[in-house]
Amino acid sequence: MQKQNTNLKPSELKPWLKYVPKTSIGAEVPERTLYEHLKETCKGYMGKTALHYYGTNITFSQLLENIEKTADAFTAMGVKKGDIVSLCTVCFPETVYAFYALNKLGAISDFMDPRTHPDGIEQMIREAESDILIVVNLAWPKVEYFRSRLSLKKIIIQSANTSLPPIKKLAKTLQGGVPKVPFDNDVLSWNDFISLGKSTTSCDVPFEADSVATIVHTGGTTGFPKGVMLTNTGLNAVSKNFELSGVHISLDQKFLNIMPPFSSYGISCGVHTPLTQGLEVTLIPKFEPDKIGYLIKKYRPAHMMGVPAFYEKLINSKEMKNFDLSFFETAGSGGDTMNAALEAKLNGFLKSHGGKYPLSQGYGMSEVSAAASCCYNDTFRSLSVGIPMLTTTVAIFKPGTTEELGFNEEGEVCISGPTVMKGYFKRDDETAKVLIKHPDGKTWMHSGDMGYMDEDGFIFIKGRIKRMIIRFDGHKVFPSHIESVLAKHDSVFSCAVVDTPDTQHGQGMYPVAIVELKESHRGNEEQIKKELIELSDIELEERGRPYDIVFIDKMPRTSVGKIDYRTLPEYYLSQKK
Repeated sequence: MQKQNTNLKPSELKPWLKYVPKTSIGAEVPERTLYEHLKETCKGYMGKTALHYYGTNITFSQLLENIEKTADAFTAMGVKKGDIVSLCTVCFPETVYAFYALNKLGAISDFMDPRTHPDGIEQMIREAESDILIVVNLAWPKVEYFRSRLSLKKIIIQSANTSLPPIKKLAKTLQGGVPKVPFDNDVLSWNDFISLGKSTTSCDVPFEADSVATIVHTGGTTGFPKGVMLTNTGLNAVSKNFELSGVHISLDQKFLNIMPPFSSYGISCGVHTPLTQGLEVTLIPKFEPDKIGYLIKKYRPAHMMGVPAFYEKLINSKEMKNFDLSFFETAGSGGDTMNAALEAKLNGFLKSHGGKYPLSQGYGMSEVSAAASCCYNDTFRSLSVGIPMLTTTVAIFKPGTTEELGFNEEGEVCISGPTVMKGYFKRDDETAKVLIKHPDGKTWMHSGDMGYMDEDGFIFIKGRIKRMIIRFDGHKVFPSHIESVLAKHDSVFSCAVVDTPDTQHGQGMYPVAIVELKESHRGNEEQIKKELIELSDIELEERGRPYDIVFIDKMPRTSVGKIDYRTLPEYYLSQKK
C-alpha cells in the first residue's frame, strides 16, 4: 500500500474528492459566455418549459427567442460591448431576458435592490456611469427623486403583469396601488422597448477569458455596498459544479426560485444554474417567507435554495401538516449560519415528511459567485457547510498570513478557483485586501470567516472574524456558539449575539443576546430569560456566556433574509436606557 505524503497540505490532498463521482474529476469549466452556455445546454429540449410564472409557461425555445428580441432592442438603443446597464428590479421573466441579452452583447448587467434608499440607487448608477436603467414600476417614485440629477438616456419600466395570462393580468391591474408612470420617448414600457428592435439584428460577442458578466452588490453591512464583478467563467463554473456533483437532476424536475436577482445567490444559483441544467424554474418575484409551505405544496419543486430563516417558517407551516415531501430532494441552505437546534429540527421535519435527503447546507459569498461548498445528497455532516465544490479549492489559513493550517486547525476560510470574482468595481484598494496571491502562485479570496476543515474535507464555519468579540481579558468569543446554544430553547424563534462596550473594565467588549420569541411564548419573557441564563450556565464556559439577554418583537433582516446585525447594538443600548 502506498504511504500518504503527510507533508502535503489539505488543499493538496483534497480528501473531499472521494465523495465526488469519479467521472466528474478533472472536468473543465466551459469557455463560453453565459448566453452561449444556456444556448448550448438546452439544444435537446427546446419544447420543454424553462420558466413558469404564475400560470404562464415559457419554453426554452421561447426563452431564447425573447432573449434575442431583447438583445435586438438593446442594440437598437446603442448598447455595445463593455457598457453597463443598471437593473433595479426583481425576478420577472423579462429580468431573465435582459440578463442573458446583455451578456450576448458583451454588456454588463448591474443589479441593485429596488428597496434601497433613492440616494443609494443614485450613487450606484453614478458609480457605474450607466445611462440606461431598467426599473420595476413600484420603484418609480424613487426614480423621480433622482432623475433630474442623472443623465439617463432611457428608463425601461418593468411590470409584474407583462407576462401574466390575460385573466390574471386584468386582476392584477384592478388591484391598483401601482404608481402612475409618465411614459414618453425616454421612459418606455417593456413592450415599447422591445418594439425598438424589430428592424435590428444583434450580434453575439465572443467569449473572452476573465470578462465580467454581471455586477451584484454586497449587503452593505459595513459602509456603502461594494459592486462585485462576477465573470462568465465564474458563473458557468458554479453551474458545472452542481451538474457534476452527483445531485440527481432530471428534465422532469422543478426548481423553486425565491431568491432575488440582485443577490449573487439569486442570479447564480437561482437562475443560471437551474436553467443550464434543464430544470423548470418557477419564478417568485416577491417572496413572502410565511408562504413557503404554500409554494412548496403548490409547485412541488425537487430543488430550491433559501436561507435558514425561511426553513424555520417551513417547519411551522400549516400546509406541511401530514404532507408528503418525497419529491423534495434538495433543501439548499446558505447565506447565513445554521445553528444545531434548527438543523436538528429541520432534518427531523424532512425525514418525518418523506424527504429523500437531509438539509443541503452550503457556504459561499458574492465574491465567489455565491457557492464554494455544499452538502450533496447524503454527503452530510452535522453543522458542516459541506465539501468544496468540484472546481473550487477551500483551505484554512492562519489569520493575516498565507500559512495554510492542517486538518481541524481553526483559522480563516479562503477560496481559490474559477468562481472567484474579478474584483470590486472601482475599489482596487478593497480588492487588494481580500484577493491575495499566495506563494503557491494562486490567488485566494480571504473570506473573513473563521472555521476549520476535518480529515474528510468537511468545512465548519465558526463565525465572522469581524463578529468575533474580544473581552477585556483578551478571551475571544464567537457569537455563533452562543446563538446555537440559546436556539435550543423551545421558545426561541431567532437569536442574534452582538457586542457592547465593557464599561466596568474600560476596555474590551461583552457579548449580549437579542432574542425573538415564537408568538406562542410571548408574554412570559421574565421566566424565559431565567431559563436561557440557566441553559447558558450549563452549556457555555464562564467567559463565553452572554452578559445580558433582551427580547425584540421582530428581528431586523437584510434584503435576502439574513439578520441585520448592524442595527442591533443600538437597539440593545436603547433598551438599557
